[in-house]
Amino acid sequence: ISHELRTPLHGVIASCDLLSETNLGDAQESLLETAKSCASSLAETINHVLDFTKANATRSEAVLELVDLAQLVEETMISCWLGRTVRPHTDGIGGIYTAGSQTSRRKSISPDFVEPLIDIEPIENWSVMTDKSGLRRVLLNLIGNSMKFTRGGYVKVSLHRGTSIDPERMAVELVVEDTGCGMSEAFVRDKLFHPFSQEAPLAQGIGLGLAIVRSILKSPGIDGTIDVHTKVNIGTRMTIRLQPPTANDLRSWTRSPSQSLTRLPSFAMCGFHAEHRGSGMLASGIRRGLRHWYGTIVEVDVKEADLLIVDGDSVDISKLDALGTNRPMILLLCSSPVDSVVFKATQDYSGNNRLCTVVVKPIGPHALSKALSALVGGRNSTLLSPLQHSLSVLPPTSQPLPPTAQERPMRPQFNANMSRLRVLVVEDNLVNRKVLTAFLKKRNCYFDEAGDGIEGVQRFQESKGAPYHVCLMDLQMPRKDGFEAAREIRQLEVERDISLFNGTAIHKTKIFALTGLATAEDRKKADEIGFDGYLVKPIAFKVLGECLQQVVDDLP
Repeated sequence: ISHELRTPLHGVIASCDLLSETNLGDAQESLLETAKSCASSLAETINHVLDFTKANATRSEAVLELVDLAQLVEETMISCWLGRTVRPHTDGIGGIYTAGSQTSRRKSISPDFVEPLIDIEPIENWSVMTDKSGLRRVLLNLIGNSMKFTRGGYVKVSLHRGTSIDPERMAVELVVEDTGCGMSEAFVRDKLFHPFSQEAPLAQGIGLGLAIVRSILKSPGIDGTIDVHTKVNIGTRMTIRLQPPTANDLRSWTRSPSQSLTRLPSFAMCGFHAEHRGSGMLASGIRRGLRHWYGTIVEVDVKEADLLIVDGDSVDISKLDALGTNRPMILLLCSSPVDSVVFKATQDYSGNNRLCTVVVKPIGPHALSKALSALVGGRNSTLLSPLQHSLSVLPPTSQPLPPTAQERPMRPQFNANMSRLRVLVVEDNLVNRKVLTAFLKKRNCYFDEAGDGIEGVQRFQESKGAPYHVCLMDLQMPRKDGFEAAREIRQLEVERDISLFNGTAIHKTKIFALTGLATAEDRKKADEIGFDGYLVKPIAFKVLGECLQQVVDDLP
């Protein structure tokens, strides 16, 4: 199961990595970042489900890594919410998921509208050492539950700092709250964290999520607690408290506008409704962020503003021209999917040398600051054009507007010495073999392919005159697995060295395992056979590239 889950996921993440090395527009890069974030989240989820079911060895030691909590919270909320906006055409296995109806865009906030909110305390450094994948899994479960049981109002995730008596640790409070159906006291007391327990037996899911949450919070990498406050037909508030070690990493995720923007133009909020709790809280949160960044802000009437912050879920987007008389810049907040109506309206508005940027909800400090930097900073910049701003809108078709020559981002240049490498790819999955060879082709490597262990050994035997420098070997394959194939390759190397070089090893192929198996036993077996590296799928091409570069650097 581990192998079958991770192998296709490797194809997804690897394809995203390859796509990121091409010229993309703003909207395409934004979509790609979301896809990669969701795929990484899915990979972490797979690991934790396997841990929970004992499919893999349960970790008994703390697994700590550097984590920017603000980035983790904002990215997780975004991935959860965007996942909520797709719907199945059919039920059951094989159903096709597509974006929601384009005709469902509201022109006013209705009682059943749910506003996604992100509230992050604006401190300089949110970097800590903790179990990133475990904490993400906790947030995914709690946010997902809130979305599932909320039919109006808001779903909000908050990150705040508590009081810590240990200067080397940060007291953290993560809160997920909603205005959903709530839970009864009896269910919370007796069954809430029990596996396969649901108060509403016909609800989606199997009731395993909160049992996983409690298991993760008790793990040594997090060691946190959870408090639950809920009331039927009022809502639920879940508070996670933990005290991870602090990390002095000031390269934290950008969550403030460009330092060159010292003053915010006069602005107005349009389309926000105080009577709707979610909409009113969103407007208040934006104002708090602006005050924190700029100190004094000037909010004026819509007709007089130089900058309009518009809630696109409650206004007629086709009439953006009628919103202001001062040719204002427009920051348009929209729920996903961003459809052709939004695209056309923003294109028309930007076509007369005016600026309009679209931000897809939910919007956190990072997204808001990035949008303001592009929009407000673009007014006096000759490098930013209305075309660039319109490209931040999701295109309605698969044919996005191409960036101009000046607008194309610089892509990484690869080491020309990579052309010296001879690589053998042994992988039975055609998709994974395709993305691996595409990666090697981009780096000008010579490569051969094999679809299983038998074919891989044959390829190696045929390479006597020009042996491979690297072999990328999948472990689970039909006919002959990667372990046995690597063992035969090592034996062929010994025989070849003895017959051709009098027992002196002139060249040894570096064999890297590419596998969905993550047990300690398999790693030990790979080491004993003579693998030089063990990369668990889904594989990061950055890591693979570093491995190949090390081989190139060691070549005579």
